[in-house]
Amino acid sequence: MKLTNVVAKHGFVPSALAQINNAKLYERNNSDGVTELLCVQKIGKGMRVDRMPLLIASGLIIPIGEAVKQILPISELEGFLDITLKPAVFH
Repeated sequence: MKLTNVVAKHGFVPSALAQINNAKLYERNNSDGVTELLCVQKIGKGMRVDRMPLLIASGLIIPIGEAVKQILPISELEGFLDITLKPAVFH
């Protein structure tokens, strides 16, 4: 399955906040006002996945919560995303 389809089923859409060379950037806006950025980048024979929860208000972007940083084999990417992209609740 295409990466865009995998993340789309969890509410992520391509992000216009930034561009990262050789990577795909997605975002998801949660009902609690938190925006999550997801970056997926091919590194050699593996994939690097970074996810960061943010508050975006009045032109400020404030990281909150804990970031996810993981490097894994390409064959494990879809399963990892399906397990870890369930919406989180931040307080």
